[in-house]
Amino acid sequence: MRPRSWPLGLALLLTSIDTAATQPIATDQEARRWAQALSVASPYKIGAAALAGQIRYRIAFDGIDGDLPETGEQRIGGTDGTGHELIVCVDCGREAAPTPRVLAGYTRANAWIESEDPRLRRFAARNDRGRSVEQRMKRLADAVRRHLDAGIDFRHYDSAATAWEKRSGDCTEAALLLAALARARGIPTRVASGLAYSSRFTGRSHVFSPHVWVQAWDGERWRSYDAGLSGFDAGHIAVHIGDGTPADFPRIIASLRALRIVDATGVRARPATAD
Repeated sequence: MRPRSWPLGLALLLTSIDTAATQPIATDQEARRWAQALSVASPYKIGAAALAGQIRYRIAFDGIDGDLPETGEQRIGGTDGTGHELIVCVDCGREAAPTPRVLAGYTRANAWIESEDPRLRRFAARNDRGRSVEQRMKRLADAVRRHLDAGIDFRHYDSAATAWEKRSGDCTEAALLLAALARARGIPTRVASGLAYSSRFTGRSHVFSPHVWVQAWDGERWRSYDAGLSGFDAGHIAVHIGDGTPADFPRIIASLRALRIVDATGVRARPATAD
């Protein structure tokens, strides 16, 4: 099978992040600077307890009529002159259940999530362990982290099969590979794009960096799994839900360029639950 890859520099060039740019990105350092340009400043340092709990954001879009998706983990509140209210935690959302037709679409392979590739199917079968979707997805996410051990590559947007071959990539490749492995095992998955409070991929502290992760349908709701970081937390803000194709890039990047976090209030830790 021919490896499938999209030059990230070209993708960013097409969306006119920097009108002075004339060449695709040539080095990882340049790609990191592109990612840093899309980072969004945090109003304050966010601690581990807050990330493990619930965060109430105030989000504004400068110059565009931006919106945010409702998911199983983020709830859209009211909008006023200062922006959109957004609440994020592991179960804050009120997204309606998908129709059978929509759900079936998230089980099929595409050019970037090659869940029918025999190599990925064998790899998925070896690492699919557990009774619940949550247990299985966590095992598959761990397998992706272990497999992508050849370093972070910021310059390309590689398909799941290409990332598996190269054993490298950034959060995008980790998400596509995880989505492909899950679909290969019959678990519907979709790709969430947005921001995460993390310095791993941009090298900057106390910012929300561009990020991609996976949401899996567990029979009741969509639940997030993040193979690029240590897992999902309240520092994840989804701006787009899709199927992992580069056609989504213009809308995603336009939203990230315009997005501003005005405030993050009402932070609380989730209460401990009895074993």
